[in-house]
Amino acid sequence: MSRMEKIVTRSKGSIRKMFSHRFIAGSWSAFAVVIVIVIAVFANLIVSSLPTTATQIDMTSNSLYSLSDQTKRIAASLDKDVTLYLLASSGSEDTTITRFLNNYAALSSHIKVETVDPNVQPTFLKGYDLETSRLYQNSVIVDSEGRYRLVGYDEIYVTDYSMDYYSYSYNTTTTFDGENAITNAIHYVTSENLPKVYVLSGHGEQELSSDVTDMIKQDNMEYESLSLLSLESVPEDAAAVLIHAPSSDLGEDETAVLISYLENGGNVVLMTDYIESGKMTNLLKVTQAMGLTVETGIVIEGDRNMRISRYPHYILPEVASHEITDAIVDGGYYILAPVAQPITETESSTADITWLLTTSSSSYAKQAALNMKTTEKEDGDTDGPFHVGAVSEKGGKLIWFSSGSMLNSNVDYTVGGANSNLLLNALNWMGGQEESISIRAKSIDEETLTVPASSSSFWSVVMIGIIPAALIAVGVIIYIRRKRR
Repeated sequence: MSRMEKIVTRSKGSIRKMFSHRFIAGSWSAFAVVIVIVIAVFANLIVSSLPTTATQIDMTSNSLYSLSDQTKRIAASLDKDVTLYLLASSGSEDTTITRFLNNYAALSSHIKVETVDPNVQPTFLKGYDLETSRLYQNSVIVDSEGRYRLVGYDEIYVTDYSMDYYSYSYNTTTTFDGENAITNAIHYVTSENLPKVYVLSGHGEQELSSDVTDMIKQDNMEYESLSLLSLESVPEDAAAVLIHAPSSDLGEDETAVLISYLENGGNVVLMTDYIESGKMTNLLKVTQAMGLTVETGIVIEGDRNMRISRYPHYILPEVASHEITDAIVDGGYYILAPVAQPITETESSTADITWLLTTSSSSYAKQAALNMKTTEKEDGDTDGPFHVGAVSEKGGKLIWFSSGSMLNSNVDYTVGGANSNLLLNALNWMGGQEESISIRAKSIDEETLTVPASSSSFWSVVMIGIIPAALIAVGVIIYIRRKRR
């Protein structure tokens, strides 16, 4: 065999061998691809049958999509079917709300979610008596056996306003209040009886703002004005009586009715303006029956960290731990109590008292009170700390805040609505609706990191100078070492 023939023969053998290996390898690769595809298909079928809570992990910093234990308990106890109708034009569905509602459906077989396009189904809304002014895109109708509630888009994404007293401007904060709104709506449409709050009238009480009354309704409580002049007792269906900053005293008969109501397990929330010595004696008989009374003076806060700048009588008291305050403390909110008066325990008290709001040891009470000429401390002014909010339990429950302006809209906005939330928590606690207390809004605003000027200069040198120089030096050293090899 010539040299050329041998070369050709070897080449044919090599080619045959090469193609044989390639064919086998290719066959195995194709087989592996088919197996992977089959596994993927079956995995997708299995995963698609699982609830969203098992397939989607909430990676948001504030657990935006996670539902609280209160919501889970309400969902688990449902014995009625509930449908969450998302009202949105096709293609305009809010993905955050959609995913959030699906998490509700995953909690209970009694909850289902449907998207309704009113443009495609124009007759759908005719079955509901709704305010057209609140029918925003991506609002939700919560329906159970014909009992329903509309949760507006503006109730899910809530914008709060707070006053910046340094710049005299309002700051806005957007929060996601979906869980509070949807869970309360589910509770409302599936509940037979709702607690009723009676608001005392007839003594020049400050009228509650529409914001506060709307929040009371949203928290599944009914409210009604109450005059005790012609009644021998507080109505039996009262979950609580709210007395909001009366300007004149109670009558003797009214006083007896309220004391009897408390002694028999009743609940009263009291908010008072400054009570001058010798005034409001009947109202104080009610508080004294629960072991509480007031001291003379308006509280001035000496600690600049616990007051509004330039307004030392606008106090930001320390908030103690209690069922009605824990959600506010956990959320990092302040309570603002303007023109507050010291609350103290009576000598003969046998009540179980919890001090909710307390000023600092740097505070003092101006004995001239409403007639003060200066907020500076003078001879005769008494030293703090003082209590300006308390819970007393003795048969019934009395919650007392000695600042009648706490629910003023401007005051409430200054602390992002924390004052009104405190009132709602108090009423929910008294009405046995603890599940509504700790479900509060979650911020969706981006958090910012504020760096002082000195730190900013230091880190600028590090990031722009030192780190790049170090990387270049390391590169040069590696290059020289490789060159020597």
